[in-house]
Amino acid sequence: MSARVSARVSAHLTLDITATFLGDFAAHDFGAADRSAILKALRVLDEDERHPSLREQQLRGDREGSWSASASDSLRMTFERLPGGWKRMLTRSRHDDR
Repeated sequence: MSARVSARVSAHLTLDITATFLGDFAAHDFGAADRSAILKALRVLDEDERHPSLREQQLRGDREGSWSASASDSLRMTFERLPGGWKRMLTRSRHDDR
């Protein structure tokens, strides 16, 4: 289950946020600086998904069909590409988490 972003992330609004992503975002093991980095990366992803700071890459193996984008050196977000340029945000984690 997911919901399109109702809060203003950017003028484009091409992000479909899942309940899992929201739960990850609200997790207590991520601080205010982590959440700020995620919000910034979401804005960049929405406006220019090929921006070099995102270090976007297609995932393989059991995550084939998903993509990864970096929010910082230690944080990443995973998403699926949808028709019409939409991106369904799946998870947010540390790079070494699975």
